[in-house]
Amino acid sequence: MSDTKSEILALLKRNGGHSVNELAEALDLAPITIRQHLTRLQRDGLLISEPRANGNGRPHYVFQLSAKAEAEAFPYRTDRIVELLIREIGHLDGSDLAGLSERGKTLFVLDRLARRLADEFAPLISEWPLRERVVFVTEVMRNDGGFAEWEETERGFEIRDYNCLFHRLLESGVCEWHRKFLKEMLGDDVRVQPRAGVDNCCGYEILSVARVPAAAD
Repeated sequence: MSDTKSEILALLKRNGGHSVNELAEALDLAPITIRQHLTRLQRDGLLISEPRANGNGRPHYVFQLSAKAEAEAFPYRTDRIVELLIREIGHLDGSDLAGLSERGKTLFVLDRLARRLADEFAPLISEWPLRERVVFVTEVMRNDGGFAEWEETERGFEIRDYNCLFHRLLESGVCEWHRKFLKEMLGDDVRVQPRAGVDNCCGYEILSVARVPAAAD
């Protein structure tokens, strides 16, 4: 797949539906070039489109990823996660889950899974500079089936995963799986905060504890 097609799919994965002009502006390409790529992607069954009113009486079309694109371009790599999950469930004692609600049981198991997964890598990177830890952790998330990205910000760093396996399962604006995993991986010298106003991905700010005012606790 060409780089431009991959960029279009990635942009739609990050931000949802876009019109031709919005894609052209975001990718700094001519609308006619975008249309050519969209035609091929639709032909391959990777995009769907729907008309949207734009205020002047003539609708424009908004393009979104199809189910085929989600499966082919952004597949979940569940084999390792499922293996670890089964192993973790096997280690549970009935008393571990006693008195917990259905959601509480789910969070308990995911908490244990996050710790188990982090145990593989956390000792390796514990002495690394924070930036290098963020890069490494994002790569781990990407390899486990996520569409994960990191960015340096004025406050610290931000990690986003647009393909989280547990996001819909938890049915919450905050993915406790990611928060626990990131905290276990990155160490006690960072604060992991959910990124406000995000509903299309799992987004977290990674802040150095030394730079966070005491009142934030």
